[in-house]
Amino acid sequence: KRRLDDDKKALAVTPPPANFNPEPVKQRIAEAEKLIALFGKHPQPGRTVDPAVLVLSAPVVQALPLPPEAVEFRAEFQLDMQNPDVDSATIQWALAVDQPRDVTKIMPGILTVWKRSTDIAFRTMNDFNVMKTAFPDMYERRLEQVANNLYRGKAGYTVYYLSDDQLAAVVAEADRKQLEAMKKDWSFTAPKQLNDQRKKEWDDIVLGHLKTFAARAWRRPLAEEEKANLVSLYQQSMSGGLDRESAAREVIVRVLVSPSFLFKAEPHPESVAAGTGIDAPLGAWAVASRLSYFLWSSLPDWELRKAAEDGSLLKPDVLAAQAKRLLRDPRANALSKEFAGQWLGFNGFDAQNTVDEKKFPEFTPEIRADLYQESLVYFSKFFREDHAVSEIVGGDSTYLNERLAKFYGIPGVTGPEFRQVKVADQHRGGVLGMGSILVKTSRPHRTSPVLRGNYLYQVVLGQSAPPPPPNVPKLPENAVKPASLREALAIHRADQACSVCHDRIDPLGFALESFDPIGRFRVADDSGGKIDDTGVLKDGTTFQGLDGLRNYLKSRQSDIDLQFCRKLLGYALGRQVIPTDKPLLAQMQESLKANGGKVSAAVVTVVQSRQFLNARKEPTVAAAP
Repeated sequence: KRRLDDDKKALAVTPPPANFNPEPVKQRIAEAEKLIALFGKHPQPGRTVDPAVLVLSAPVVQALPLPPEAVEFRAEFQLDMQNPDVDSATIQWALAVDQPRDVTKIMPGILTVWKRSTDIAFRTMNDFNVMKTAFPDMYERRLEQVANNLYRGKAGYTVYYLSDDQLAAVVAEADRKQLEAMKKDWSFTAPKQLNDQRKKEWDDIVLGHLKTFAARAWRRPLAEEEKANLVSLYQQSMSGGLDRESAAREVIVRVLVSPSFLFKAEPHPESVAAGTGIDAPLGAWAVASRLSYFLWSSLPDWELRKAAEDGSLLKPDVLAAQAKRLLRDPRANALSKEFAGQWLGFNGFDAQNTVDEKKFPEFTPEIRADLYQESLVYFSKFFREDHAVSEIVGGDSTYLNERLAKFYGIPGVTGPEFRQVKVADQHRGGVLGMGSILVKTSRPHRTSPVLRGNYLYQVVLGQSAPPPPPNVPKLPENAVKPASLREALAIHRADQACSVCHDRIDPLGFALESFDPIGRFRVADDSGGKIDDTGVLKDGTTFQGLDGLRNYLKSRQSDIDLQFCRKLLGYALGRQVIPTDKPLLAQMQESLKANGGKVSAAVVTVVQSRQFLNARKEPTVAAAP
């Protein structure tokens, strides 16, 4: 209703904003009014229903538009027991945020509801019983059989016509162990009361799980004193009147509020006896944490913990192999969001709207989310598939779904899922054609060659520029045409203090003038004038449009490589790059050259470096008196 009101207000604005297309707004209004009219109405004559209730007659698919900030959807449903056909009805329902299921057929895995003690109930349950007999290897049915046998106190032959021992003899070893574990769990939970011996066994098992949990949460083996403290807390909690489950919860809370969980603590060089000079070697467990939080932004997995436990992780070849394994894992998608997103500036794009919505009503929350997803998927594939650093600027593809492809004006893409699309002929590819970057480097209502040029100069090429001099007047807000922008910026460059920067950054930004403030390609400005997307540097270098700019930036690939290495190293170490890191940066660049520019070469060089494998001695801060 809120969006409906906003759309009606937007449609009623007189005169309408420039470049306003009322058709999508009218369509949304019609769809919203049609949906709202369904609430509080029953399809059967004479039936009344609460105004907040939606009654649907199956089979049907009903679209429900949700607010863009929604993160949770809750709905309660029930079978209409007053319907005269209820004795012969079964219903299923499901929610989907993409392609809905075929509701004209049975939906496997979806809860089925019917009225009890009816013919349809008996027929449906009979179908389930046939399935139990036909598929005796279904895991849930094994658990049911084990539970039934233990509940009776002896083996039975109901669902599978096999005893537990017979069943264990024919299943795979892994399933047999799982079966035994389920039987053991059931032996503790089935009885109403446990004797003293069973209570002790319970406590020992729970404490074992709690110690394992603490070791995973703290990302290292526990000291004997720490184990004793956890056991003591568990026992004290039960002595204070808590049951065993509540006592275990107390221990879990203690683990999760510990500094060992909340902070990625590493030994200070002064506390390491083997440490000398500036650095002190880190242990295998600390290296494992550094590696997993570098590439996954999360704790080490079982395989990485195993390599830390036996110390093999500190071997260069093992460390390199683990780094490459972590890069291939889906959890390496964190590099896209956290590293690439922070460096290239698209992190949080889906939650920040800087676009003038009155001027660009087609820039919907869904489009904003798609633009963000495009960047995330592109760099997720970039890292996990070990692409070359040159593809950041020189890539000839991107990842689109149907809605974003239509927004960009790219044909031949259907469906809601994102997939790789070759877009070199569509003025896209790599970071230069990403809508999230183009929007972020624009003003709310117009393009900004200064912002876009400065982004390429500092963020992508890694060049530094002095801050603007004081008392510099802003560009006039009516400078919306490329020609007037050029004229306004020419006035800036006439001032020698301003020209130092503008001569370097403006030409880069002008080459992207064929993209409007919301990232769409255009051939004319708002007034129909021809776009001038030519950039001319102070040394006479000239390039035009996205292709010309991309070719120019390719000639400066060494600068891009150095910037990538600088940002990657700082991200991996969690600190700024300092002068003593220069040899490592040079080594990272050489590794890129020797390995076709693949990102894994730089990653392996970082994780095998002195900086990554040692704790750096920081100045001691004296305590306040």
